[in-house]
Amino acid sequence: MPCKKLLLSMLLLGAAAGCSSSSNQSDEMKEVLPNNEDTQLVSASDITVSSSSKSKESVEPALVGIIPAQLSIPAINVDAKVEHVGQLPDGQMDVPKDERNVGWYQPGAKPGERGNAVLAGHVDNKTGPSVFFHLGDLEAGDLVTVTDEHGLAYDFEVNAVESYPRNNAPLEKVFGTSSNSSLNLITCTGTFDRDAGTHEERMVVYTTFVSE
Repeated sequence: MPCKKLLLSMLLLGAAAGCSSSSNQSDEMKEVLPNNEDTQLVSASDITVSSSSKSKESVEPALVGIIPAQLSIPAINVDAKVEHVGQLPDGQMDVPKDERNVGWYQPGAKPGERGNAVLAGHVDNKTGPSVFFHLGDLEAGDLVTVTDEHGLAYDFEVNAVESYPRNNAPLEKVFGTSSNSSLNLITCTGTFDRDAGTHEERMVVYTTFVSE
């Protein structure tokens, strides 16, 4: 849809979550994000159980997405609460109120359902590291677990860790529609540009659903 493409074209051109000093976080650490209008749930008949449950090529999306409450990434010692964030009146994505938490873009896909679910977290602040400071240390095969308030947990496997110039991120790949059940983790990286009030690069960790 034209509106969605317009929002995508604006995405990541400014500051992303965790990209500015804490003194101007409320203005600089926001993104413009689309509503995931194309997100679809899959029926039981669409699910194929594979003997290779850890292969991203063979695992189908989970039956129903979950409302995330907790994020766990053992490889980098992350155990964080998940805040549900949406869009501000100007179309920008709100940010986690607590820098120790991550923000799930609630109007988008739920973790586990078909599409690209997105979690964003701060990388640092004026006093030191924040929740996604070590996100770049993740490697292919590392597990990311999202749990809902009832204890239902979905595991996702890291496929790749990529960094992009902040004005040249692959927007459709990160936030567009997907036939897979994907969870993308985003933060900022690179040198902090004081004039722009943001880091020079965006980091994206791509993960795919593997089990519940």
